[in-house]
Amino acid sequence: MAVSLPLWLYDTEAIPAANRAAAAWNRINDKPTSVAFKNQAGTILSAQTVRIEYDNKPSESESVAGQTAVRKLIVFGVRNHGTITDTNIAEGYRFVYLSAEYRVMTVITTIGEVQGIAEAVG
Repeated sequence: MAVSLPLWLYDTEAIPAANRAAAAWNRINDKPTSVAFKNQAGTILSAQTVRIEYDNKPSESESVAGQTAVRKLIVFGVRNHGTITDTNIAEGYRFVYLSAEYRVMTVITTIGEVQGIAEAVG
C-alpha cells in the first residue's frame, strides 16, 4: 500500500492501526525482551514480549557524589494488532531488567503502539 508522506503525516487513518501495530511488532521482534510487570496491587502479570531501549536524553536530576545518575528506559509494546494481545502496561507498574528494578512513570499510547517511560527504583 503506497501512501504519500503528507497524507501519512496529517491523516491518522492513512495507515490503518493494524498496519502500524504490525510494524511496531516487527520492531519489537528485532530486539525482543520478556518482561513480567508487577501491578500496583502487587500481582505479577504474565510475561510479555516488549522492546526495551535506554532513554538517551540528558538528565537534569542531581545525584549524590560517587553515584551514577538514574537511567531511564523506554518500553515499546503493541496495541490493536490482528493476532497479538495488547501489551498490558500502566503507570506504576514495576519490572526487573538487567538486575535493576524499574517503575513505569508515564505511558504514551499511539496508533498501533504503546510506550512506557520507566526509571530505576531505589
